[in-house]
Amino acid sequence: MAKIPIMLQSNGNWDSYGRFREFEVDGIVVDDDATYSLLISTIAQQLRIDTSEKIIEIKYIVNEHCPPMEIRNAMGVRVYMETKKENKNLGSYSLCITVRDFNMELSITNENTSADSTPSSIEVGQVYQDKETIATAMKHYSVMHQFQFRVKRSSARSYWLICVGENCTWHFKATSINDFAMFKVRNLDKQHTCSLMDNTFIQRKPTAMVVGSIVIPKYFDPKIIYTPKDIQFDMLSEHDMNLTYMQAWRAKEKTLQFLRSHPADSYNKLPSYLYILEKTYPGFVVKLKKADDDCFLYVFVAIYTSISGWEYCRPVVVVDGTFLKSAYRGIILTASTMDTTGTILPLAYAVVDSENDASWKWFFEQFKLVYGERANMCVISDRNDSILKATSIVYPGMPHYSCMWHIWTNIRVKFKKGHLKLSELYFAMARSYTLDEFNERMSKIEDIDPRVKAYLYDIGYHRWSRVLAIVNRTWTMTSNKAESLNVITKYARELPIVELLEYMRTLLERWTKEKLLKAKGTFTYLGYKFNKELYDNKTLSHKLRVRASTDYIHTVIDGVRRYIICLENKKCSCGQFQLDELPCPHALATLR
Repeated sequence: MAKIPIMLQSNGNWDSYGRFREFEVDGIVVDDDATYSLLISTIAQQLRIDTSEKIIEIKYIVNEHCPPMEIRNAMGVRVYMETKKENKNLGSYSLCITVRDFNMELSITNENTSADSTPSSIEVGQVYQDKETIATAMKHYSVMHQFQFRVKRSSARSYWLICVGENCTWHFKATSINDFAMFKVRNLDKQHTCSLMDNTFIQRKPTAMVVGSIVIPKYFDPKIIYTPKDIQFDMLSEHDMNLTYMQAWRAKEKTLQFLRSHPADSYNKLPSYLYILEKTYPGFVVKLKKADDDCFLYVFVAIYTSISGWEYCRPVVVVDGTFLKSAYRGIILTASTMDTTGTILPLAYAVVDSENDASWKWFFEQFKLVYGERANMCVISDRNDSILKATSIVYPGMPHYSCMWHIWTNIRVKFKKGHLKLSELYFAMARSYTLDEFNERMSKIEDIDPRVKAYLYDIGYHRWSRVLAIVNRTWTMTSNKAESLNVITKYARELPIVELLEYMRTLLERWTKEKLLKAKGTFTYLGYKFNKELYDNKTLSHKLRVRASTDYIHTVIDGVRRYIICLENKKCSCGQFQLDELPCPHALATLR
């Protein structure tokens, strides 16, 4: 017999998309062979529910693609316990608890009760959770069926509608159930006897809420751009509604407010969201920092898959910050590296007020607590002074390198001469594997514009040059990894903070699953990118001649050039073997 910890979510409500919202959190521990009655009594005792007056309804979410499952009997408990055994973490498969009065109509069951304000059809006998829901549902229904109605009677206990057409027999009646909030459809005449003229000349504009309920699927994915102009066009073409731009804009705002909540509310939900994140995903690291007035200041997140994968990656960290576009603005900071397949591995992200000394210092402090410090570790970024200061304080002695592309952008702005030739020489020089190549290209740059050489010298050759780097930065010469992450999250940066963090979590979770599938289908020792580079080097090695000096030292002849290879030390005079940390064509030629 094992003990099963279970998280309880109570005092919340179900929305139309099967999500339990605005709940409070509690917890219980039960035996894995608990009966249905024992589970009910344990929940009732913990949540202080009087089961003589209230009926407890228990549901849980298996995954986002399925509706919630309800536990109604002993078999439901068994199914839940077997599911829970697969993941005994407190936050997994939380029980969502709702209560209703014991003396309601016996005919009312949870399956017949609707919280959906956008039904495809309305039938006699349907039950809605309250009058507001049924009123919104009827507005949506009238839009979809292209007719107008007016309210004949409306009170706390009844809701009676008739058609606006003169002498039309269409009507709708709904009343409350036993004086409770829920409303039941009692009568509905679906046939209209009014003329087309009545509905043509008596046109009332649908509310923003009704239009918003129709277009809501368009805003599920933040990457989809759906403007008020698009709403105007679709409503006219699909529903014969001629909306003004302002009406369409209000509908969009209503929809976004429903889906993403108010930005201020999102900040209020942040502590509970982070708590659930920690409990649901073991290994996640989340940190929340507040100002002296208890207002939000910073939040930091690092996911377990990145933390566990860090030790297998080269210790080269690319950091960057980019603007948020939500109501309260702010900055999202990210740290990434290259994984063993040559793709982006996001290590951590944080939301801060701005890119300043304090925020970057706090970010690197949290990063160090999670990832520590490794030999030959370095950081690559744009030339932000706050990043330079923060790394020198948190990681004293660790090299900070600049993105070679950002430096070139500055050169183009500062110096107006010979951009075409300078560009080719500069990037070749930055990627040079030997000092001879570097010096040769630098002298050519000096011939074109001596000011460029002086500018690069002031920055420090080691900050942007591969061959002069203090520790090996390998293939990471730019901050493109961070920039790519910024592009991917472009539209998500418009979301409120909790929705933004959740978008990041699901994005990284999806990437992890995709990488796992690719890994299972990879049968080479190296990932695709590095294996392809090795294969290309092998192809080039076929044209080379080799003369062995000793077992480990060889001379490789490539036309008029000669290269010395030391297999024992994994070095080649071309520089590529030791800097790429991958056998160059000359090294592979000696292994044939």
